[in-house]
Amino acid sequence: MSGQANAKNSRYRKSTLRTAALSIAGLVVLLLLVWFVDPSRVAAVLRNADPAWLFVVLIGIAVAAVLGAANAYLLSAPDLSLEFHTFLGAYWGAWALGQVVPGQVGDLIGISLFLRRRGLALPKAMGRLGVDKLVSLFCMLTLSTGLIAIYDNPVARVAGGLGACAATVLLGAYFFSLRWKRGAMREGSLVAQLTNALHEAHFVLATRPRTVAANAILTVLKLLVIGFCYWAMLLALHEIPGNLMDVVVTANSVGLIAYVPISANGLGTVEAGGLYLFGLHGLAPPVIIAMYLGLRAANLALALGGTALILMVNAWRAPSNDPLAMLTLAETMACCTEERLRS
Repeated sequence: MSGQANAKNSRYRKSTLRTAALSIAGLVVLLLLVWFVDPSRVAAVLRNADPAWLFVVLIGIAVAAVLGAANAYLLSAPDLSLEFHTFLGAYWGAWALGQVVPGQVGDLIGISLFLRRRGLALPKAMGRLGVDKLVSLFCMLTLSTGLIAIYDNPVARVAGGLGACAATVLLGAYFFSLRWKRGAMREGSLVAQLTNALHEAHFVLATRPRTVAANAILTVLKLLVIGFCYWAMLLALHEIPGNLMDVVVTANSVGLIAYVPISANGLGTVEAGGLYLFGLHGLAPPVIIAMYLGLRAANLALALGGTALILMVNAWRAPSNDPLAMLTLAETMACCTEERLRS
């Protein structure tokens, strides 16, 4: 028994070290990019930022976060006696977790574990939230095809074409997975959990098409708000951002890089892609790096600050006999640790 526990602890340590190493590597890439474009020029751009437009950026990011929470709530909690404001607190903490976890899985894991504590089986929770992730990915890939029309550049057009191909493949993979029948699998195994989650995703799409359609509409709105935040940040930096839809398409296309689990929330890798695409948009490298640094700082401030505020409010309002009401970023991380040790 102790041997199994040691093996689990060893796997957890390796996973933690890998996550830390990837995040540090992303930070190194970001620092190299700042050094490459001249730190003094980046700092000068940030120092002259307009506070009024920075406030608009913060409002926009908060609105995008609430839209994301509404999306996840629509799909994951229809049969639970769970009010939206309680779910929003858990989502906010999971969003904060996503700022430090490679790929786009931090919030998925955190909310799934929260829903499991509320009585929803983990495969069901992951399946329902997985639909939200797939819809978001499909919308972003579809939006990236706009690069073909925006930029007269072979690399950008190839990227747009790849986005269209990837969106088509994603649809094809979904229809192919409908034929994937569940066979005899060891209960509790990773393959069994993934298969059960995929089955739940199929069930949601088949039985609640209107909810999925509403999710898609809200996702498009959220992507537009995210693009607006980039546009507003450029105005805060006293730049002429140009056409709003061009910025929306460019920002969300670059954001696809964050789905690759290389660094925490695409740290460094997203900025590298942004230097190229926003460079085609006519922006100078110091402005591009300053824009991303400003947006990352705003995201971190809202995610971590909001989670701390939720923790304090819950500590004041929650009854002592309701430990679930105290779910915060720290508890979400603890849940993830527990889940890793079990796997």
